[in-house]
Amino acid sequence: MRAYLMFKEGAAGKPPLCADPDALMADLELRRILTQMSAGDDTVYDVCKDALLRPLQSVQAVEYRREVLKDALSNPDIVRRLYAICAAVDRVKGRFSPTARLAEPFKNALELLKTYLKMLRDLRAAVDNKLLNFKSEGFRKLVELLERELTDDHFNTVSDYLKEISNTDNILVSAKLGSHLHSVDYTLRRKEKGFWMRWLSAASFTADSERNPEEMADISNRQERAVSEASNILKWSALYLESFFNMLRNELAFFVGCLNLSEKIRGLGMPQCFPELLPPDSRERVWHGLYDVSLALTIDGPVVGNDLEVSGKNLYIITGANQGGKSTFLRSMGQAQLMAQSGMFVGAECFAAPVRRGLFTHFKREEDRNMQTGRLEEELSRMSAIVDKVARGSMVMLNESFSSTNEREGSEICRQVTKGLTDNGVEVFSVSHLYLYAASFLGDDTTQFLRAQRREDAARTFKILPGEPLETAYGEDLYRQIFTQAGRPLGDD
Repeated sequence: MRAYLMFKEGAAGKPPLCADPDALMADLELRRILTQMSAGDDTVYDVCKDALLRPLQSVQAVEYRREVLKDALSNPDIVRRLYAICAAVDRVKGRFSPTARLAEPFKNALELLKTYLKMLRDLRAAVDNKLLNFKSEGFRKLVELLERELTDDHFNTVSDYLKEISNTDNILVSAKLGSHLHSVDYTLRRKEKGFWMRWLSAASFTADSERNPEEMADISNRQERAVSEASNILKWSALYLESFFNMLRNELAFFVGCLNLSEKIRGLGMPQCFPELLPPDSRERVWHGLYDVSLALTIDGPVVGNDLEVSGKNLYIITGANQGGKSTFLRSMGQAQLMAQSGMFVGAECFAAPVRRGLFTHFKREEDRNMQTGRLEEELSRMSAIVDKVARGSMVMLNESFSSTNEREGSEICRQVTKGLTDNGVEVFSVSHLYLYAASFLGDDTTQFLRAQRREDAARTFKILPGEPLETAYGEDLYRQIFTQAGRPLGDD
């Protein structure tokens, strides 16, 4: 049995992992989001991380998963109940020990099957009469599968078989005589109705464990040989059910993580919406109230959002005042793109964006004392790795790239890299304080200039608004903030 909650065509539809998942995790601060989604559950964390770092590659695939998520948001109690039932597999699996005596695996596998049978009953009970509450194709497939496969007749039949073989202290075994009068072909027999009457007059003997321990050991050995085949059948049946529960748990884990995050965002008073995903060749983008979800989770409160509607652009250059929210905006855009293409809601009032084949980040790195090369060489090396893997229809995010060298050299390197990417159909978001770099794209109809807002009193609003680059990043504002008190230089009497 397979569930089709994450992909319409099952695991065959799983997209490839992003080229540099570690960079995305660090640059977009995804760990904070995943920690909130997991709520301490390692399975939820791992599944949600995998989903975020494997963005779906088509509008249809996103819409399929998004409809399943909408069902989960409308039926959170049922989804959490289903997940809790499947997650119980961790508490019961592993009882079968390959090194144990044959009789022990038989009993262990038997108990596992009984436990799994109860879990299957719980799954069926959880979805009984719930079909009308689920509208998505994915959940309807799951409910119909459980109702079709887990019928009352099925449960009754399996329960009867398990009950019949449960009494391992009173079993019926047959065997044949082989060469040298050795017993062969030991077989576990069903105790059909009235079979005891046929054995009342049969030859028999009673073993005394105290007087003849050798006889008891011989009987025990014969019993183990008789149940060996049955033990293997029970074991593989238990392993099959275990894999089913693991599979369904992993499918449900993503939606449980989304429920956890959605409830937290709602509690913070921040908006969330299901985005509109456009075809890969589209150059339209819309965002209203777009914010950095990880920042909102960090400060545990509302944060500033940004708005824009634009068409015909494939390069976004963000400049402006230091500490004005440029990097935060860039993270919010990257988070929204990954969340949108994983079928999730995004942190915004409204969000529309093209599907991207891949997402790459090239953020400024802190000084590393163990670095074997210069910082500029390190930046060029990372960019070379991106260029080797990037494809038309991808999205590259640059944050203060090539700022480790002087203005003129850094601007020229960044200009050539950016133009090379955009000329080959790659969408670029670039935060930079390099004025020569930004100014080189003035007059380009495919470039959207954005600038961090700064009021006349030097206050930062953390709003990112349309605006051409200025020759200053207002570094003197930071100087006054750090080196003055009440408007007077430190140490000035």
